[in-house]
Amino acid sequence: MDYKLCDDINESLLSKFLNEKEIAVDTELHGLQLYRDEICLIQICDDKENVCLIKPNKKYAPKNLIRLLTEPSVKKIFHFALTDVSFFKTSLNIDVTPFCCTKVMSKLIRTYTQNHGLKDLSLELLNLEISKDQQQTNWSESSLTNKQLKYAASDVLNLLKIYKILEKMIEKREPLRTGITIKELNYKAQSILPGLVDLFVNGYGDKNSGWETSLFSH
Repeated sequence: MDYKLCDDINESLLSKFLNEKEIAVDTELHGLQLYRDEICLIQICDDKENVCLIKPNKKYAPKNLIRLLTEPSVKKIFHFALTDVSFFKTSLNIDVTPFCCTKVMSKLIRTYTQNHGLKDLSLELLNLEISKDQQQTNWSESSLTNKQLKYAASDVLNLLKIYKILEKMIEKREPLRTGITIKELNYKAQSILPGLVDLFVNGYGDKNSGWETSLFSH
């Protein structure tokens, strides 16, 4: 399939996305330094494989994108939500809500492995090998090849499937010895993420290049 860049979600696609319970979202960045680097590309997909690739205007955030990312009835599914959501705030001044992180889910339920990348999840849960040969791309370029766009789209095309499989794995796990379930722990962990985003965006990320905080250290 050939993909095209747009500057916002068109009205027809927005209507489809707004009727979903969850949508998959990802970003391609110029780098990982908040306030220095920007979002270069935004990928959105629903469970019917409707894909939208947005090249945002640096002067303003697309209005339909804002509408979707702030719609309370649609959960935004990210693979590493802390980074993406933080950059939506610093780069486009969008407060994404509500959202969920599949990497957190993976770390809670897949304790038999240290491999929680999207490529690892795709291979184990979907038996699908994702190529990362376009990962080191200058996404700020105004013109991107179809190969680059296909790579970008691949990160969201199967994310909802992965999310739903992880959700089922979490629901099936027996309660821990304390009596709490992984489902309850996942709810608690996901609810912490917006607060962490606020801490990082406001300068309290003082470890790991700004992506960890010593605020709660002894």
